[in-house]
Amino acid sequence: MNNKPLDPRFSTPNKRIGSNKSDSFVDAAWHGFDRLNEVHAWIMVAAFFVSAFTIYTYFNRTLITVLETSQLFIIIGLIGFFITYLIRKPLQLTILDGLFYNLFGTAPLGLAFAFVLNAQCSNSYVESFRVVDRESGGNGYTCVLENNALDEYWHIRNLDKQEINSRGQELEFTFCQGIFGYRVMLMRDFK
Repeated sequence: MNNKPLDPRFSTPNKRIGSNKSDSFVDAAWHGFDRLNEVHAWIMVAAFFVSAFTIYTYFNRTLITVLETSQLFIIIGLIGFFITYLIRKPLQLTILDGLFYNLFGTAPLGLAFAFVLNAQCSNSYVESFRVVDRESGGNGYTCVLENNALDEYWHIRNLDKQEINSRGQELEFTFCQGIFGYRVMLMRDFK
């Protein structure tokens, strides 16, 4: 058995965490959250909500699936975690702090930045599709387009009740090709 003293950051005044078989890594990690000071936590909360709003807004305008968005989130989070892992000693961060910062800070900010950067495009083009069916759901409808066009991008085909009241039978989209190759919807209108 290793008789080295435990890190003092993970000890309590009356007993040392990890000294008992019932103590776990989770108990030790919980005490590591003391390193995350309140200012950092509030900055992370603000950044998280701004990023979540940006991701939601740009996701609904970008031709990207939920799976692709999740994969991008994980890749950005892993890159951020790896960078944090490499520089954790000078910053005096625990691995759990790095995970926390990346899950609620770096990964959402990185994904939001990627969406905003992708939406910077100049050349636009128009595509029109005949509406075959309208499926009711939530506060509006999801249009089924001819030949199942844009079928995997349900968020692009979601229309609220005001948009669907138009008498047109053809849905016209104005797209542009994003910097990262994902098409961005600039406008949608019934024709």
